[in-house]
Amino acid sequence: MKPASLCLILTAAVVQAASLKPADLRTEYRKDPLGIDELQPRLSWKLLAVDPSARNLRQSAYRIIVASTAALASSGRGDLWDTGRVASSENAHIVYQGKPLSSGQPVWWRVMVWDQDGKPSAWSETARWSMGLLKPEDWKGKWIGRDEKSYYKDPHSPFQWLRQAEWIWFDEGDPARQAPAETRRFRATVTLPQDRALKTAMFVLGADNSFELTANGQYAGRGNNVSLPMVIDVAPWLRPGANEIVVVARNTREDPAGVIGALRVEFASGEPLVFTTGAAWESLRKEDEGWRPVKVLGPYGMDPWGEVGLREEQALPARMLRKEFTVGPRLRRATAYVAGLGSSELYLNGAKAGDHVLSPALSEYEKRVYYVTHDVTALLKPGRNAVGLWLGNGRYWPPRRRVPAPARGFGYPKAIAQIELEYADGRREIVATDETWKLTTEGPIRANNEYDGEVYDARMEMPGWATPGFDDSKWEPVQVVEGPPGALRAQMSEPLRVMETLAPKSVRELRPGVFIYDLGQNMVGWVRLKVQGPAGTRVQMRLAESLRPDGSLY
Repeated sequence: MKPASLCLILTAAVVQAASLKPADLRTEYRKDPLGIDELQPRLSWKLLAVDPSARNLRQSAYRIIVASTAALASSGRGDLWDTGRVASSENAHIVYQGKPLSSGQPVWWRVMVWDQDGKPSAWSETARWSMGLLKPEDWKGKWIGRDEKSYYKDPHSPFQWLRQAEWIWFDEGDPARQAPAETRRFRATVTLPQDRALKTAMFVLGADNSFELTANGQYAGRGNNVSLPMVIDVAPWLRPGANEIVVVARNTREDPAGVIGALRVEFASGEPLVFTTGAAWESLRKEDEGWRPVKVLGPYGMDPWGEVGLREEQALPARMLRKEFTVGPRLRRATAYVAGLGSSELYLNGAKAGDHVLSPALSEYEKRVYYVTHDVTALLKPGRNAVGLWLGNGRYWPPRRRVPAPARGFGYPKAIAQIELEYADGRREIVATDETWKLTTEGPIRANNEYDGEVYDARMEMPGWATPGFDDSKWEPVQVVEGPPGALRAQMSEPLRVMETLAPKSVRELRPGVFIYDLGQNMVGWVRLKVQGPAGTRVQMRLAESLRPDGSLY
């Protein structure tokens, strides 16, 4: 009889099992989010059939428990909220209605459901969320950064060619101070060798106020922003021997007037040739007056124009910020809150916190500024620790060099952050951004922009910069700066992450030293390249969505 009784008991247990089970618990649509600022978050879950072949299943009721510790949640006790059995088929947007939650508070929750026959499921796996910093006074950190120009002047920028050029204008009065609001013409003869195959010919040209360029009578380009000279491809109109270059410049107001330019011609082999504006040029006021020598106004960089091009590239190096601090014994939890504008990455003892990239998300910075939250407990140790912060431009400092376009900027990169340390005995400490942090702009990321990409110099790497004991004696104290007017808000959206690694489908050598890597699909991300060569060797990587007819990148 005992085996029969056991069989009956097991059979009864199987009959009583629910046909549904809850899974994939979400808080505000996210899995285990940290640092949310919704006081009454919405809870959701999916329903899975215990038997995948079963049909016509539905939830008839649910019970949610929300607890202040993982242990309470595991035992089925909800000290913050226990809904009891709620007759409902809803499994999404269940609004939390438990005890009020405070800044930084961690929360654990579970759910069980009843199926269409009133049979209960087991408790779900435990999910969690934590609250962010809910009030302005909860932020103990200060906005820090460096509010000064520290532009990186790319040695490979075509604007560097202008250093060999001189400002010129028609010989009348003092054009660098004031010239008539009229049009003037300028010309020069560029002689190319007969025995060298032309590869490229790029003309960097600027005029105050505007210009139109022709080469051998063919229109080549125009520009109307003296601060940002145009880079014009004139190779299609050049030929071996003598070439006539003509610039028609217009001074639209009675103010300074000038023209500056540099033509760099590269050949299939041998050194390039550079032709610049200077005393060899001629100028014309009216057709019936004839051409005469130009007036040389002065070198590149002179007033009132300064370093045109380089000045407007506004290629800010990434800021690197760091601080060392001490962690006591029996650390229970460490939480970091970070808003680094425009983009930032947080490091502790050399390890990156989280897997976010290009963080935080974009916002209208005058209205709101997003911060992100990381659990960094595992990255800290008793004793001396170090925190490091990469600070890039993002769209907070948006000017771009390639294909310049109007973009609204909000100021120099800046950050506010704090790490909250909670100990087993209840003690709390905060490591926050303030004037004790240090900063350098002499790191390897010399320029960065969402459109232009990065200029990276491996020779300027600083191994160990985010670890204790690093020599930061040459770093500068940060500046405590004014923060953006927008209110700090938790980033509630999913962050950008690296999701996949793609290998090239094909590799093709376009010409010696130039290769086309075809990934076989459109993508957004970074290139990982392993190379060998002497220090200082330049490797240029460019991405495009399509190819030109000749097979080169568009």
